[in-house]
Amino acid sequence: MFNQTTKSKRVRFKTTPEKRLFIQELRKRVDEYFESNNISPHANAEMIIKTIIAFAAWIGVYGLILTDWFSGNFFTLCFIFMALGFVNIFIAFVIMHDATHDAYSSNQKVNKILGYTMNFIGGNEYLFRRMHGAHHGYVNIHGVDVTLETHGMFRFTPHEPWKPHHKYQHFYTFVLYSLAMLQWTTAKDFKWFFGEAHIGNQKNIKHPFKEYVILLISKAFYYGATLVVPMLLLSCPWYWVFAAWIFLHILPGLTFALIFQVTHVYEGTTYPLPDENGNIDNSYAIHVLETTADFARDRYIAGWLMGGINIHVIHHIFPKVCHVHYPALTKILKEVCDEYGLVYQENPNIWVALKKHYRILKDLSYPPESMPVAKAG
Repeated sequence: MFNQTTKSKRVRFKTTPEKRLFIQELRKRVDEYFESNNISPHANAEMIIKTIIAFAAWIGVYGLILTDWFSGNFFTLCFIFMALGFVNIFIAFVIMHDATHDAYSSNQKVNKILGYTMNFIGGNEYLFRRMHGAHHGYVNIHGVDVTLETHGMFRFTPHEPWKPHHKYQHFYTFVLYSLAMLQWTTAKDFKWFFGEAHIGNQKNIKHPFKEYVILLISKAFYYGATLVVPMLLLSCPWYWVFAAWIFLHILPGLTFALIFQVTHVYEGTTYPLPDENGNIDNSYAIHVLETTADFARDRYIAGWLMGGINIHVIHHIFPKVCHVHYPALTKILKEVCDEYGLVYQENPNIWVALKKHYRILKDLSYPPESMPVAKAG
């Protein structure tokens, strides 16, 4: 049943010294890895090259749109706009995500500047930092993990009150995922700035005035660059451009949502609730192991394109480490997990991860009294 504790109490992890031994040993070995190899936990040459490629790809695709070469065929126009959408999520994965975690550089000014790539692709750096931080601190904890807040549209956790429309969620969820990027760029940021007064554990939030200014300016830039300028410069009808602009967000939005969702909402995950005092009886690192799963960890190209989002467990434990180091650190994580008898969860590829995501959506589509027992594996 839904527990109001998570709405009224401040949630915190409270554990035993024995459970802390795991993270202490893991930190020790991770530190040794960086020290023995004389490398920084931040961006390296590979990361800088990826950053250059990401910006070059955006300039290249956007330039192709403005050449007017694709305006003669509606479907070709939609395709090239969609390509720009995929470049946008590539920027989000490989630059913005690390920068907003302060993992890209040891220089906070660099992280802040690169974090504004979120505004460049239609989002908001300030709000993403706050909301994503609320997710990181309380993974899969109903009431404080903002990624589980859907205002009843979806049932991602057994603690979410069941509603009749949920019985179809394993069908309609994927359709609505495809609208995630469009909703983010047009409505979500405005809702959290002008409507909601809480983000996870943070209550009665007052946003700085300058952030409202940045929000409005950056949204105007995004709509201007991706919609208004093409409408003015391209020879095709304006409604073709508008339709293509919608396509810019659809398939990239579905891809973006699925890559993030399968790492936490899947058959075999857990959804712990705090006690009456707001305490979670666990260490944060072990909690991450129980609520997070990697996929396609050994697929270099997949990890390169997704900015290491698929190697998600180590990211949650060490969020200030740049994603280019995740494969090496995950090998260390697995070794320490084996030594402490802990389970590291991973799926061999995206298809297995999607299947497990679909299964939990289907299981949670049933009312609590008739919900099947989810398989552990």
